[in-house]
Amino acid sequence: MDHIKILYQDAFNKNGDSPASVLWPKGRQSERFFALSRNVKSKSKFSVLDFGCGLAHLKEYLDSSYLDVEYTGADIVDDFLNHNSKKFPNSTFLTPDELYASEKKYDYILSSGAFNILYVKDKEEHKKIVFDILEKLFQRTTKYLSVNFMTDQVDFQQEGAYHQNIIELYEFCSKNLTKRLEIDQSYMPFEFTITLWKDQTILKPEHIYPNE
Repeated sequence: MDHIKILYQDAFNKNGDSPASVLWPKGRQSERFFALSRNVKSKSKFSVLDFGCGLAHLKEYLDSSYLDVEYTGADIVDDFLNHNSKKFPNSTFLTPDELYASEKKYDYILSSGAFNILYVKDKEEHKKIVFDILEKLFQRTTKYLSVNFMTDQVDFQQEGAYHQNIIELYEFCSKNLTKRLEIDQSYMPFEFTITLWKDQTILKPEHIYPNE
C-alpha cells in the first residue's frame, strides 16, 4: 500500500490539517459522519474505533455531539498518526498491524472512505481484502460496524478508485457477518453507508430514529 501512503502524505504536505489532505476536497464530511454515527445513542461513556482515521476529523465531529467518547484511530499513514497524537494526546492512534495484534473491542467501529482507493491493481483482489477487513472489524465491535463506500452506480470511475457494488456487499455481509444490517444511500447519490449490527444489540426506537 505504499502508493496510498505516498498519495496521502503528499496531500498532507500540501494542504495541512484539512479535508483535502484525506482526499475529500469538496467537503460534506459532516454528512458522511452523520450517516456513520446516527445510530450511536448513549448518555454514558462509549468507545469508538475510527478505521482509516486520516486526520481524526471524525473525533472532532463526535466530540461536538457527545460528552465522553473514548476515541481510537487507526491508519496506515505515519504522518497522520504523529499529527493526531500531538493534537489529541488523550486519544490512541494505531497502525492497522497494531490494531490487529491487540484484543481490544470497541462499542462502535466507524470507517469513512478507507476502501475508496485500490490497495492493489486488481479490483477483485482488492474486494477480497476489503471483505477480509470487514470480517476482522466486525469481530471487534460490541454494538455495530458502519462503513462508507462509493457506489459503482456511476457514469464515471476515476482510475485507481474503488466503487463497491451494493448487492455483492449485502450478500457477503448477510451470509458471513449478520443479517441485521442497514444500507443508507439517502445522504449522497453516489455513496452509501452500510451498518452491521451485532446480534445482541437491541434496536430501540431511538436507535432507528435518533433525531425524533
